[in-house]
Amino acid sequence: MSSRNTIPARAPGLNVVVGWDNPMRTFFAQVDRQQEDDDPRDPIILWLGSSSGEVLRPEDLVVPLAQYAELTEEDMEELRADRAADLDRGPSPLQRAMLGHARRR
Repeated sequence: MSSRNTIPARAPGLNVVVGWDNPMRTFFAQVDRQQEDDDPRDPIILWLGSSSGEVLRPEDLVVPLAQYAELTEEDMEELRADRAADLDRGPSPLQRAMLGHARRR
């Protein structure tokens, strides 16, 4: 199970999402831009926490997100609560197999 929380972006046209990815055991942040289909730019501006165990503390998201959004203490408390709610739930057998497969690549 993963949590996803949208937080207010500093600029219009940006989407900022933070959360806890329980199977990957990492916090994550994603910033993407809304754009037209014919825009050749990559819509993803920032993606942290795409690797297992990459971001272990929500505080580690503050600086990379600073130019796109403010990660408040309330946001970080919510992220910690999301992680705590999932502590007794490990990855499923399928998720463990996929993580093992991803690590071998």
